[in-house]
Amino acid sequence: MSTEPGRIHFRHVELAQKILDYASERGMAPGERLAEQALASHCNVSRTPVRKALQVLAERDLVTADADGGYVLSIDPMTVARLDDADEKDGDPEVYSAILRDLAAGRIGEAQTVVALQRRYDVSRQAVQNALQKLSEDNLAERGAGQQWLLKQFALGADAVAKSYEFRLATEPLALTLPDFRRDLPALTSLRQSMLILRSMSEADFDRRLFERTDFDFHMLVARGCGNPFMAEALVSHHRRRRSNTAAAHVNTYRLMQSNLEHIQILEQIERGLMELAADLMRVHIQLSQSQRPRLAGRGVPPAFKVISR
Repeated sequence: MSTEPGRIHFRHVELAQKILDYASERGMAPGERLAEQALASHCNVSRTPVRKALQVLAERDLVTADADGGYVLSIDPMTVARLDDADEKDGDPEVYSAILRDLAAGRIGEAQTVVALQRRYDVSRQAVQNALQKLSEDNLAERGAGQQWLLKQFALGADAVAKSYEFRLATEPLALTLPDFRRDLPALTSLRQSMLILRSMSEADFDRRLFERTDFDFHMLVARGCGNPFMAEALVSHHRRRRSNTAAAHVNTYRLMQSNLEHIQILEQIERGLMELAADLMRVHIQLSQSQRPRLAGRGVPPAFKVISR
């Protein structure tokens, strides 16, 4: 079998994930139609790759062909694991992960070429190019002079997590209080549904992948809603990097459950328009996450984050 279908499939899986993110951000529900032109405009591509990406989603039973043409959602996009996380049969994610591991450990330098990475990992040129493209999309790599790629080791080094929290403490609470912050109520409602699903789970059956997806979407919602394009760009870029950092895998499940409760409380204040209070809660949330453990005895939820049941 030729390698061409695999190459096309990888890029279409990436685009399919963007379509799911688009549907999730807008609070779309099963049965709603996915308009090709709107998707093409949002993803900055033509309608042809959008059609192929929709076919990828159809193969996974995430969308259904409509009798009148096009596709409609078959599922709630908020409850679906990321496609690139689930795509274990494709070798490109393995190259991506290997580059991140070696870069973080200092086993490779920041300046690399496709040929050097091919030789190191014994993979095809296309596999390396796909991995570098994904690193670029996550703002972990950029093209250098000539044939070089520049990898961003500072984002993965030993003190990267601490510096990340410093950045978030300085920016995320501020983003919530900017005068042009836009509350996307349908997206907030859809996000709440996923958070409530997580809240209903016990520590034994807690879905870490759903939490990671919901956590990412929550912080991206704040970033994109802030109303300042410069801050939005910085926060979106940062959270894409943060998603690639493996440090979160070592956080205990109880802390993730508590973090989800904190997200719910912040979300409630955003819905009510109490942005200063939402910012205060965001600041405490980031500080608690920085410690990676509950601060109160008896594993209780901090008083500032007691969730109001509805």
